[in-house]
Amino acid sequence: MVVIVLTANLIGAALPFLLSRLKIDPAVASAPLITTVVDATGLIIYFSLATLTLTAV
Repeated sequence: MVVIVLTANLIGAALPFLLSRLKIDPAVASAPLITTVVDATGLIIYFSLATLTLTAV
């Protein structure tokens, strides 16, 4: 849970800067993109930890 929250904060902080560099309005694109990326990253972290746990058993 801690890893997912830290990752979400890092993505949420970095994505508006990246979008403004790409000449995309960060106010419009940030919210849906942050939500999608954070959810996908959270699932990857969750399933990776579950795989590591289950293979150790």
